[in-house]
Amino acid sequence: MSAHRQWGARVRQLREAKHWSQQQLAQKLTVSQKHLSRLEHGDVLQVERDLLIRIAEVFGDPLATGELNQWLYGFGYRPHVLPQLPLPPDYQRLLDAYLPYPASIIDVGWFIRHWNRAMERFYRIPNGQLKGLGQNWLVQYFHPQGVLRHTYSSESIRRVLGRLFWEWYAYYDEPWNRDLRQALEQLLGLTWEGLIEQYRLPIPPVPPPWDEPVWLRQGPGLSPLRFRAVYARVPHRPDLRITVYEPDEP
Repeated sequence: MSAHRQWGARVRQLREAKHWSQQQLAQKLTVSQKHLSRLEHGDVLQVERDLLIRIAEVFGDPLATGELNQWLYGFGYRPHVLPQLPLPPDYQRLLDAYLPYPASIIDVGWFIRHWNRAMERFYRIPNGQLKGLGQNWLVQYFHPQGVLRHTYSSESIRRVLGRLFWEWYAYYDEPWNRDLRQALEQLLGLTWEGLIEQYRLPIPPVPPPWDEPVWLRQGPGLSPLRFRAVYARVPHRPDLRITVYEPDEP
């Protein structure tokens, strides 16, 4: 079976699992039933990137599992990278695999999506209590009520910001990045240029090392603990990374 026919059979399988007719799915995708039939039978040479994304959004699971990106790779497209996409079904297992070390999942928008029990000691807030823009790392660090203001030492903040600026550099002109920066600047009363100047960040950003020293405090008044921050990727999800803090000796 050709790759296109395999993909078409997968779409049919997803549709039938929802007990939808071809007409029902075609309406959700704003395509004709005839075109959907051709897609399911693999009778097309190419499928538009936007349509692949719409199909994944309609079914949901291909977004979370990263199956959508496998489709995109197969058709020769770039991956789907946006903030606040659904987490993989096994996200808790992925994080717990790093226990007893602190670990958290952060997406491309630097939204803190979830963390394990060890990381909760530093964030000092249960999972699920951060909502919307409040999930963003910059808000939680720079806002007067942010839960991270006590966490990173002054020695670590420049490295952390350097990584953020480097990771956003490729997406700087994309609508989601522009809109997010504007929302953060308005909420926090800071500007990108001000952060660059205050922390002496290089422009263009310099690629950071894959692991780097970070000092984390367990609470106000406590001495910071030194860790080495290691970054792990989530399979088929280039929008996500897991940050793991392993004990490090100076």
